[in-house]
Amino acid sequence: MSGGDFLRDISSSDKKRRLLFLLATLLGIGLILAIFFFPSSPEKAQPVKVVQAPPPPEDRVLSYRIAKRDTLFSALCAQNIPADLAQNICSHLKPMVNLRKVKSGDSFEVRFTPEGKFREITFQTSPIDIYHLALTPDGKWVAAKKEVALDNYWARVSGEITSSLFEAMDALGELDQLVLDFADIFSWEIDFNTEPQPGDRFQMVVEKYYVGNNFVKYGRILYAEYQSASRLRQAIYFQIPGGRADYYTPEGHSLRKDLLRSPLKFTRVSSRYSKSRRHPILGIHRPHLGVDYAAPAGSPVWAVADGTITFCGENQGYGKQIIIKHAKGYKSMYGHLSRFAPGMKKGKAVRQKQTIGFVGSTGLSTGPHLDFRLLKNNAFRNPLREISPRAASLRPQQMDEFKEATDPVIRWAQDRSAPKYQKVASLSSRNLGFAK
Repeated sequence: MSGGDFLRDISSSDKKRRLLFLLATLLGIGLILAIFFFPSSPEKAQPVKVVQAPPPPEDRVLSYRIAKRDTLFSALCAQNIPADLAQNICSHLKPMVNLRKVKSGDSFEVRFTPEGKFREITFQTSPIDIYHLALTPDGKWVAAKKEVALDNYWARVSGEITSSLFEAMDALGELDQLVLDFADIFSWEIDFNTEPQPGDRFQMVVEKYYVGNNFVKYGRILYAEYQSASRLRQAIYFQIPGGRADYYTPEGHSLRKDLLRSPLKFTRVSSRYSKSRRHPILGIHRPHLGVDYAAPAGSPVWAVADGTITFCGENQGYGKQIIIKHAKGYKSMYGHLSRFAPGMKKGKAVRQKQTIGFVGSTGLSTGPHLDFRLLKNNAFRNPLREISPRAASLRPQQMDEFKEATDPVIRWAQDRSAPKYQKVASLSSRNLGFAK
């Protein structure tokens, strides 16, 4: 080997040693850093302990549903509420609620502070009648009726008579109030005590109000029809601008007449007009120049027309009786009443459909019923056959507005493909002004 080659080998070896030394130094530094920043056995981080204050004590809440024959005062006392507090609650709710009409199913919720002091009560008599009464820390009583959101729907109701209108409506899940409202519309046209026959059909569009899915009450019947074997009767609700609301035929004729077809809202005929009938008590045959309507004692009795009372008192076999003089020579008589409506006396003017008394069994009577008689020019007439002229029809200049207002309801009622319910508005119980 020459001297030059030997020197080159030495130089190459030095470079390798320096390179190895440099690599070792870097590895050492990296290891130190790894140990320092990433220890091989890291300790688990200890959670920070937060000391929370104990929750405040909760109010005590007492809920109760009114039972039969309860008053609000008695129900509160029955829940161990002191009598003086119960009396205070009643006296402060009284301006808003008729506490005499508290009924089974009404409910209340009373809230007390943890120390047992009265805080507030919520009293509910229906889905939209919710009353809140609170006692502020400074001893002030604050009462208010809760505002509830409602939905207004048009609902189509239709069915067929099998035995009675009540049973047909009940089969559809409707309440008695709807039956009475429907019969009321046709009270000048149809005597629902005597005329309905199996196979007759009815239909209506009625407003229904809901809170969520809970039915609240019926509103107006906007359209009604009754189809018997021989005749179709229709009634359409319309309010004359600046005037009264009433029911009309599609041609604009009023359904209102001078005389109602019946003096009771809904009942049955137990004895008809007859020139010779065996008296159930006296046992002799004599004329029965009126109609007997069997009805529960206490059922309201209407005046069949506007008029003036000419007799109000006891009248032998008729018992408690009212006689009313009407226009066009008519006179009506109402016998066997249990009592008279407040204010009824000789000389008092009464309106058609005004309650004048209540069904009873006074005088010669075998049970609760109304003896109703009708005279014209002092001659007895058969009330079931008497024909009465209609009230005034709409004027020709009112018909365009009538059609515009009522056509949408009629079209929807007669559209068999339309749903049975149609939402028409959302509103507030406060704005609507419900009273019941």
